[in-house]
Amino acid sequence: MGNDAVLRGILVIDDDATNLRMLQEILKPAYKVYASPSGERALNFLENRIPDLIMLDVEMPGMSGYEMLKRLKGDERTASVPVLFLTAQEGRDKEEEAFRLGAVDYILKPVTAGVVRARVDLHIELGDYRKRLEKLVNQKAERLGRMRNSTLKILSGVTAWRDGGVSGHIERTTAYVSLAVKGLSEADDPAYRVTPQYGDCVIKASRLHDIGHVAIPDSILLKPGPLLPEEFAVMKTHTVIGAAIIDEAINDLCDDSSFLTAAREIVISHHERWDGTGYPNALSGEDIPLSGRIMAIADTYDSIAAGNPHKAPLSHGEAVRIIRDETGSHFDPRMIEILGDAFPTFADVRA
Repeated sequence: MGNDAVLRGILVIDDDATNLRMLQEILKPAYKVYASPSGERALNFLENRIPDLIMLDVEMPGMSGYEMLKRLKGDERTASVPVLFLTAQEGRDKEEEAFRLGAVDYILKPVTAGVVRARVDLHIELGDYRKRLEKLVNQKAERLGRMRNSTLKILSGVTAWRDGGVSGHIERTTAYVSLAVKGLSEADDPAYRVTPQYGDCVIKASRLHDIGHVAIPDSILLKPGPLLPEEFAVMKTHTVIGAAIIDEAINDLCDDSSFLTAAREIVISHHERWDGTGYPNALSGEDIPLSGRIMAIADTYDSIAAGNPHKAPLSHGEAVRIIRDETGSHFDPRMIEILGDAFPTFADVRA
């Protein structure tokens, strides 16, 4: 507390000059004390400095303590700063309102040195504990995020090797999905606009879109030339198998997070078609998850422009022409309209 090399800052807001001086004298040995005679002056102070704790008089002329408390809790810069309110004995009926607005404690006037120091020390210590806890939680979340990303790379790497080695399909489709997400994030249509959090999940989850390929025999997966009908029937099962793999992860981890939800949607739906003739569930229109519709464009473009064991690659122009020709049958027309300006950047990724 007060023994730290850098003294903690306490902002005291009270229209009574005697109270301000008294609180400064009580706290000054252990803390850096800033005094303000009004809420308006305090707001100006807070533009340049955020204290570790605020002591706030409830009854003040001009901006009341309640209004000041609302301002403090409504500003992300000060929302987490603990506020102790100062109230006269006859004002105790207003305690509930102050607590409802976000105060953490109160001190009755006239104040006594022992009570002030004890309450302030307690809430400074609690604030330190909260900050340490938040830091630990953030570090844990960061480690978990790195572990998830590493696991994701391992799984997508296994899929890539099953697809014939380092062909780059997963890296390219992830890049196309990222470009599509960027385009949709700027869409003027609320039904297609994606949030940063959802977009990040879709981009990362897109790496798993073909995870079901691990269960497809090499004789079919890597067969040169077109597949026979019975072989294609086996090939189509990779969507269901991939979804089952994700389902196991969801059940084992008891985790239905947005990332795993997006991964399952992409895996199971990226071969559905807008007109309902796709697989495995013959979904149509907006029944196809948005993530699956995004993945369908990225996956199809790469299959055409980069080719695969079953067909030779075509030019960027041909790939875009085919996608446009199949808009309304294979692809979501509104999505293609929104992403029209993004297709030239696909060529850069392909190159």
